[in-house]
Amino acid sequence: MKKKTVPKVRAKRGVLVGVRTGGDGHTRVSRGEDFVAVGGTKDGHEHLRETVAEIKREVDRRGRRLAEVRREEFREIVSRAIERTGPAPE
Repeated sequence: MKKKTVPKVRAKRGVLVGVRTGGDGHTRVSRGEDFVAVGGTKDGHEHLRETVAEIKREVDRRGRRLAEVRREEFREIVSRAIERTGPAPE
């Protein structure tokens, strides 16, 4: 008699992807444990990285993982992060 296999349960994993349009001919990619930031000029990419880092800090402050944050809460977190990092450079 064959034993039934139990499917492995995978934990949900959230990944934040930031994309900045425009650029100056350089390809910029920054990666972290749960984020990827792509594109932009040097200043634009740096601002994107700062904003992504601020989003991550806010999620951590709330004692959550990115995958656990619901849509409305995520919108609030992103709004707060943008308030803290200021408008994106042109």
